[in-house]
Amino acid sequence: MDSSFLTLAIVGLGLYSVIMFFKLIIQFGLPNHPALFTSYLVSFCAMAFLSGKAAVGLNLISPLFWLKWHPLPMVAGSLALLLQTIMTVGNYSHIQQKVVSRFPLIAGLLCFAFFPQYAGTFFGLTIAAGCLFLAISAGKARYQKRLYFKMSFFLGIFGLLVMTQNYPAYVVGEVILYFAAFYFFLFEQSFGVAALMDKGVRK
Repeated sequence: MDSSFLTLAIVGLGLYSVIMFFKLIIQFGLPNHPALFTSYLVSFCAMAFLSGKAAVGLNLISPLFWLKWHPLPMVAGSLALLLQTIMTVGNYSHIQQKVVSRFPLIAGLLCFAFFPQYAGTFFGLTIAAGCLFLAISAGKARYQKRLYFKMSFFLGIFGLLVMTQNYPAYVVGEVILYFAAFYFFLFEQSFGVAALMDKGVRK
């Protein structure tokens, strides 16, 4: 497995994230519900991160630029995803959802400004916290729980493979990441459907 295969895998994943993000927008329309806004925010952060990696692989942007800016979508997206898990099994008013949906952007900017080197650690902790929160909550959102756990499982495998600092393992990890992205966007789609249902009930 040479570097061209790794570049192809990264670029393919970036294109997939772009397609799925705009598919969500076409499917659900304007983000006029806090939960839908959060779903778009998480999906946009994932698209920005994955397409940014692809742009580096294609030499469209410099690696230094990527190293400087990638913590922003990583932190904002992971925190918004954690909030989604809480909103999935909790009962929150429209106003409460509207307030908390703005937190991830603020946290992302703060981390980017003061602690960019800990973005990866923050991402891992929020994914683990989301798994723990969903595991201890019973009887709600079973379909979304399964999607989140599957996504987390493949993200965990990817993380372990990257930690080996072995090139073939890293290439396999990028392929594994496709499965994580697949379940991630399914989770976002289900969250968008739940937001539209909630909007219809409130009417």
